[in-house]
Amino acid sequence: MQPEVLSGLIGFGGALVGGAASFGGVWLTLSHQRKLAREARLAEIGQEAADRALNELITLGEFLESVRGEVATMRTDESAEYLDTVFGHMERVQRAVARIPDKELRTRVRDLLTVMRKFRTAGVRHFFAVSWLAELADELTDVLSAYIRSDPLPPLSERTGAKQQRAIQHELAQRRRFELMQDPDPANVDPREEDASLPPEH
Repeated sequence: MQPEVLSGLIGFGGALVGGAASFGGVWLTLSHQRKLAREARLAEIGQEAADRALNELITLGEFLESVRGEVATMRTDESAEYLDTVFGHMERVQRAVARIPDKELRTRVRDLLTVMRKFRTAGVRHFFAVSWLAELADELTDVLSAYIRSDPLPPLSERTGAKQQRAIQHELAQRRRFELMQDPDPANVDPREEDASLPPEH
């Protein structure tokens, strides 16, 4: 092979390698930029959603402070109009939080909203239900505020943990009552079990 041809081929090969390296560098740069842009957009969406949910919770807390009088003395097994407003705020919080990319936060909010819906566990009067709802709304406010500040999510408070356990016990007691309605044979009932499953009444 002529030296001139060999030299040309070597030069051409070098150009190809250099071009490929240059193209690879550009592709990696663009890919990294797209990733950063996506993360920035997700963070922006999360902040907007958290702000919306937080505003709903603040409004809910203010509304609960206004619930008193005859409504508060009603039994929790009676439907009360204020609950329509409460559930409306809760549903809007849930929809907003569904857009937040942080899975841990979404799970925490979902769990707390579930406990809020167990408000009848609080006691026989809506007075206790309102306190139950207001305290959990405060807990949710703390969680979302931490997310907005980019702080670690606060641990579950002892008060809320106690509510979760109480709701579980109440649900077990309700299930047991239903089972007894289906099979009311006294031989299947342990009085100690029934007493232990009942939540304390106020």
